[in-house]
Amino acid sequence: MSIAGLLIALALSLAALAIVARPLLRPARRERAAAENLRLQRDRLTAYYERALTNIRDLDEDFATGKINQADYEDEREAWVARGIQLLRAQDQLEREGSLSADGHDAARIDRAIEEAVAAYREELQSAQPKPAEGDAS
Repeated sequence: MSIAGLLIALALSLAALAIVARPLLRPARRERAAAENLRLQRDRLTAYYERALTNIRDLDEDFATGKINQADYEDEREAWVARGIQLLRAQDQLEREGSLSADGHDAARIDRAIEEAVAAYREELQSAQPKPAEGDAS
C-alpha cells in the first residue's frame, strides 16, 4: 500500500471516529435540554394547579354569595379538587423521575405555596361552616 493510500485511510478513519464520537462529547447539551424540559413541565403543572385553586376559590365565593345552588357547587368543587389532586400527584411523580434538586429553592417555594394554599382553604372551610346555637342540645 502506498503512503497516499495510508493517509487517505487514516483520514477516513479519523472522520468516521469523529462522527461516531460527536454525540458522546456533547452530553451537557442533552442534560441542559432535559433540565429545560423538566422546568417547563414543572411550570406548566404549577400553572394548572394554581388555576384549579383559583377556580375552587371562585366557586366557594359564588356559593357563599348564593350565585349557585348547593348541588352544582358540590359537583363542581369535587371535580376541581380531583383535578388539583391529580396535578399534585403529577408534580410528585415529576419530582421523583426528574430530580428537582438542581433547582431546590424553587421546589421548596412551590411546596410552601401549596401548603399555604391548603391551610388557607382549611381556614376558609372552617369559617364557612355554620356554628350551632348555644342553646341547641342536638
